[in-house]
Amino acid sequence: MLRCFIFGALPVDEMPERPAEYDYIIAADKGYDIAQALGVQPDMVVGDFDSRGEAPDFANVVKLNVRKDDTDVGFAVKIANERGYRDLVIYGAVGGKLDHTFANIQIASDIVRGGGSVIFYGQQNMTVIRNGVFTLPAQQSGRISVFALSKQARRVNISGLSYELKGETLTRYFPLGVSNAFIGKPARISVGDGELLIIWENTP
Repeated sequence: MLRCFIFGALPVDEMPERPAEYDYIIAADKGYDIAQALGVQPDMVVGDFDSRGEAPDFANVVKLNVRKDDTDVGFAVKIANERGYRDLVIYGAVGGKLDHTFANIQIASDIVRGGGSVIFYGQQNMTVIRNGVFTLPAQQSGRISVFALSKQARRVNISGLSYELKGETLTRYFPLGVSNAFIGKPARISVGDGELLIIWENTP
């Protein structure tokens, strides 16, 4: 399965997933420096370069106007979709500015509504699932939260975490799934009808 990796401007300490040989790599603005520091060579660099100050000396650069509807990461996602990539891994785009993080939640929701998948890795990790299942390997500690993005998320099941649910309905009006915790078991989160936002931190 070919994927597109996108690098945003926020610091990244580790890479839980690295690009394979034929995956496509886009750096958004200062994400070029983040990718370089991680030993990843982009195929394309996009941005208005307000964060970086100037465009890098790179062969394939798409320079954007500062006055635009998309964020740099959002524009990178559009390019990925235009090239046929539906499964995305995005680094350095969660945390920092709250408004940009919320924008990325909306971008993630749009991706899964279009039949794709996305995971954001960075200061915190994030994904959105719709009528599906998400699993994580065992961690001895660390927080994880599950929120309804749709008005109602029905038949929600959570197992392998400190607080478990079976067949519950979550709503976007009450954060029942906030501040759960890993307990050294593989975690499984599913929703039968609706959309969930999952945010977690990596710890040993």
